Amino acid sequence: MRVNFKVFCIKRAMPGICTVLFTLGLLLSNSVWASSVEDVKQNIIRQAKEMNVEPAIALSIAKTESGFNQSAIGAGRYIGVYQLSGATAKHLGINPYNLDENIKGGIMYYKNMYEKFGSMELAVAAYNAGPIAVQRCNNTIPKHSQRFVNKIMSDYKIYKNSGL
Repeated sequence: MRVNFKVFCIKRAMPGICTVLFTLGLLLSNSVWASSVEDVKQNIIRQAKEMNVEPAIALSIAKTESGFNQSAIGAGRYIGVYQLSGATAKHLGINPYNLDENIKGGIMYYKNMYEKFGSMELAVAAYNAGPIAVQRCNNTIPKHSQRFVNKIMSDYKIYKNSGL
């Protein structure tokens, strides 16, 4: 079920008083509590393979971004396993509150960055800092993204060595 951000008002007995209800389809299946970490990892592996992305890099990004936690909300209002912004989710045409779509969106965004920059490290940097930041640094890793990229690449090697 998609999240419905529409606000509904219901008039009560007294005119002019309204109760505002937010309907969030989050608490249903594929919601923030529907999956264990292992289920999330398996979902990532499956979707990465379907999109021709290395599962090891997809897992590494999700691990660093949220620890595989769909209910994670970042400081900048980043959402879910892949910590997608509302603008990025909208651009990708996905609902970031839905686990399957968040995973699809995160992998799709990484793949777009990889296709744009042609290297795993630059794609991860663009995932973190945005493609414009990477371009402004003459297609090098921005200083503020170096730790993020190093962490992802370290985890990537571990996942790769484990057979993924």
